[in-house]
Amino acid sequence: MSTAQRRLLAVGVTHGDRVAIFMRNRSEFIELYLACFRIGAVAVPLNHRFQADEVAFACNHCGAKLLLTDGPLYSRVQDVKAEIPTLESIYLYGDVPADAGNTWDQVDGDASSGSEWPPIDDDDPAMILYTSGSTGKPKGVVHTHRSILDTAVGRAATQQLTADDVSLAATAICHGGGSIGVTFPTLYAGGSVVILEESEPDLFLEAVTRHRPTRTLLLPAQLLDAVASPRAEGVDFASLREVQCGGDQISPDLYAQFAKIEDLELNQAYGMTECEGCCMNPPFGIIKRGSIGQARQGIEIRLVHDGREVPDGEVGEFLIRSTSVMAGYWDDPENTQAVFVDGWLRTGDLGRRDEDGYYYFEGRIKEVIIKGGSNISPGEVEDVLNAHPDVELSGVVGTPDPRLGALVHAFVQPTPAAPAPSEHELVAYASERLAAYKVPDRWTFVSDLPRNDVGKIDRKALHARAAELDAPASS
Repeated sequence: MSTAQRRLLAVGVTHGDRVAIFMRNRSEFIELYLACFRIGAVAVPLNHRFQADEVAFACNHCGAKLLLTDGPLYSRVQDVKAEIPTLESIYLYGDVPADAGNTWDQVDGDASSGSEWPPIDDDDPAMILYTSGSTGKPKGVVHTHRSILDTAVGRAATQQLTADDVSLAATAICHGGGSIGVTFPTLYAGGSVVILEESEPDLFLEAVTRHRPTRTLLLPAQLLDAVASPRAEGVDFASLREVQCGGDQISPDLYAQFAKIEDLELNQAYGMTECEGCCMNPPFGIIKRGSIGQARQGIEIRLVHDGREVPDGEVGEFLIRSTSVMAGYWDDPENTQAVFVDGWLRTGDLGRRDEDGYYYFEGRIKEVIIKGGSNISPGEVEDVLNAHPDVELSGVVGTPDPRLGALVHAFVQPTPAAPAPSEHELVAYASERLAAYKVPDRWTFVSDLPRNDVGKIDRKALHARAAELDAPASS
């Protein structure tokens, strides 16, 4: 029995109790995950960027019994206990303030050494992961012991993970990608995991040099920052057999920049909190740039529009069926029922499939721009703009228009080393590659696109900015 298991039992955590974990990346985070699983408790990882109100909301929503945090984050949560009736204690890990009580290291785990293991069913809840909540309050995604294990089995088989693999967990392990997607499959295969403390380019490059990882999973923005660093030229990336990027589109510029420093094709993957890593390019097969690959082992995918499956080449909504899919949303039967159709998970994401069975992400249903009765996928427009040599990244949203219903507003982040392209130049470039109605009507040039707490383009912020900029024109 591990120290973490004994301590959880000693403070009264039992089968089914929710244990909230509010920490930055550290090895003890994984120890707590595994300890909760072993005694039948439910691990509730919280985004380390959360503020006090967000922590309180999640803890109240899931009825957390215990909150574990580390020293640097303690100031945010030291007063939340009074707002959470179910919360019995807050314990601190690692370097803690001198006047802080309830340190985890001081919990006497010996008293629980004779405790019996509680019975655990494969379909018992094991984790509750809170979504980013960009369209409202976060929902608690419930993963069971079965869904976590089956994800590990499917990823290990698809990626051909072995005991010789060293995976670099470069994203936050409070999210499904870093934990369910990287850490657990690697441990299942008998490999080793290196945990990056912060998502900093220099720390990533240092970890590659020092630990010689064979695998990693990053957000495209993370990798772009790393390869753009002056230190990247002196780093040997040859130990890497697979570099997956997920959570956002890989721009043509990122493919090109990475190819300059390493003879390895980037592997774009697709997944969501509700089903981690469900689609990826085969790391030892053909990798198609711009594609999110094929369904991994254990995943079934359908593309559906208006209740019918669409043929290859047409766009439809991704529906997924698998034992890796979440059990539902915690204490939210209405949203759970709405997202499942005859056992298939409705993702809300749009995609198409080519003749070789490779899938392509085309955006989210809620982000589709309807202009003059025609549907426009922001992702399609962004792909064209991102291919321009002087565009680093773009974000496209719809903005209301009294005549057409919506117009296309493009936010463009120019490539730092090149002269910024003009609006006229980009209109001409896009017009050669897109139908006229898809060419952006509004253009805003920015030094950096806004990002949400998991590093994706913050479309909610772009919508707000577009509404502000376009208000005079559409009034």
